[in-house]
Amino acid sequence: MFPHFLLYITYGVLFYTHTCTKDSFMIKYPRGGNMNFYTGIINQNSPIHQHKYYEVHICISGTGTTYSEDSSVNLKPGTIVITPPDYTHYTETDNNAERIHICGSFDRFFSFGSMKVLSDNSKNEGTKLAKMIYDNRYSNTEYVNSLCIAFAHFILQNLDTDNQLNLAIREISDYISENFSDFNIDLRKILIKSGYAEDYIRNRFKKMTGKTPTEFLTEIRIRHACYLIYTYHNAWSLNELAEKCGYTDYVYFSRRFKQIMGMSPKRYKDMQNT
Repeated sequence: MFPHFLLYITYGVLFYTHTCTKDSFMIKYPRGGNMNFYTGIINQNSPIHQHKYYEVHICISGTGTTYSEDSSVNLKPGTIVITPPDYTHYTETDNNAERIHICGSFDRFFSFGSMKVLSDNSKNEGTKLAKMIYDNRYSNTEYVNSLCIAFAHFILQNLDTDNQLNLAIREISDYISENFSDFNIDLRKILIKSGYAEDYIRNRFKKMTGKTPTEFLTEIRIRHACYLIYTYHNAWSLNELAEKCGYTDYVYFSRRFKQIMGMSPKRYKDMQNT
């Protein structure tokens, strides 16, 4: 039986295993070298700490926030957080939050230097696997071994999916940034070319950037117009300026400019010349 609470201090940093509401358990796998794991359910805050193993925890109820050295993650049911060895972090949750944590020898699967986060899929496969590992912690070790390996593979597959999606979004934003002055830029074609469903990639683009592709394009164009006015002053008329930023209709350009900058392009230009 793995102890409910183990505390020791090394070089002033707190290392500990979490206090759990239910039994924790460590399993050893001799095949292919030792694979040591333990699992438990946490329903309280975790203080600032590090540990010498990978920790995976998945939120199964409630909300909270996990903080690390350089980022923070909002927790909700289905959020999966992976922290690597020797990585300082802590978690604050509400009174109803519960997390299953699975800790141990994931180093044969993972090679992360920072905290990784993903969301469970629509079938809740990650949550189901984590619950199965916990519920079967006293079962045949070969069976629990297979569950832990399946859980690790699930994480890797979904992290890879997230990486591919993020890459697609970066490619879309890079293309827009490089071709914003093209009168004929077709955002719909760009989204479809990503290989994802148009509505899906549009929604994920907004989630990642905070803007729709159209808003993203508009802001780049208007910011470039501001740059040209500030840098070159009266080198071009406002109509020519609009064309250099991808607009064939000055009235439409002026409307979008005022929407972003809070003033007309003429007023902005006059202010720069005073």
